[in-house]
Amino acid sequence: MKIALLVLVVLFSITMLLPLIRHDYWVFRVFEFPRFQKWCLNLLLLLWTAMHHLAEPDPLLPWIGFWLMFTMAYLSYQIFPFIPLAPRMIRSNRDPNAPNFRVVVSNVYQYNRKSKRLIRECGRFEVDVLVFVETDQWWCDELKAAFDEQYPHQILHPLENTYGMLMFSRWPLADGEVRFLVKEEIPSIRVTVEHEVHPVRFFAIHPEPPVPSENPKSTARDQEIMKVAEEASREEMPTVVAGDLNDVAWSYTTQEFLETSGLKDPRRGRGMYSTFHAKYPLVARWPLDHLFCSEHFSLNRIRCLRRVGSDHLPIYVDLAMKN
Repeated sequence: MKIALLVLVVLFSITMLLPLIRHDYWVFRVFEFPRFQKWCLNLLLLLWTAMHHLAEPDPLLPWIGFWLMFTMAYLSYQIFPFIPLAPRMIRSNRDPNAPNFRVVVSNVYQYNRKSKRLIRECGRFEVDVLVFVETDQWWCDELKAAFDEQYPHQILHPLENTYGMLMFSRWPLADGEVRFLVKEEIPSIRVTVEHEVHPVRFFAIHPEPPVPSENPKSTARDQEIMKVAEEASREEMPTVVAGDLNDVAWSYTTQEFLETSGLKDPRRGRGMYSTFHAKYPLVARWPLDHLFCSEHFSLNRIRCLRRVGSDHLPIYVDLAMKN
């Protein structure tokens, strides 16, 4: 029993220490993702250590307990900004007359064919901009047929490589372009949404994840995220960056993105709003789909939507423009 506990504590400690090494290789970055899961495991190991020591006192167990209390405090510090007790990065809207800017972001999972579930879920809300990623030609045809009338302003770039991107807007789009910031096969969108109150600069991105099956390093993902951060930092108009970033809200890349861009994260002080993996229980998910916005906005509502057959949950963000 003691040996099993020691092995688990050592393995757990490795997952704690690897993300502290600033290296782009996937094994150092992937353990950033399950921070809440590590907190839960830490608590279980701490309780197991205490119970084992009470049953069979051992001079090594208190030292293990001290280490686990330290890691518990460290993880709690890291998680704190994403619980409702923490300070909010974006204040809640108090003006009922403030104009809305509502966005849905959804990674559809290219091989998912339950388009009607996604269309029905999006139809539950009055949305200004819809962003869909992992969209091939089949998805483009399905979504265009469903949203053509209500969202006539579109940027459509379907691909068969799981990096297709579609954008539908009820407001006219100006200066729209599909760009390839880091790799030729991975698009992003920069456009101005001509909202009736004030134009909004909108960036949609979906960089590749740092996993062995895609790219063993996070270099390309981080470069794309930071290029958009630098562009957003130069914008004077209301600005929104949205998409599946293949990165969690608490990673040091996301932190650098916020510091460089000057944008705000509506999750801070409200919750994690974890979107992946949709088929697992809430405790086994983490937040990969994001929306960041400039200080021109306050927040009406943020929520994860219901399952739509994808491995991601759509996320809905209702912003209010400050007058």
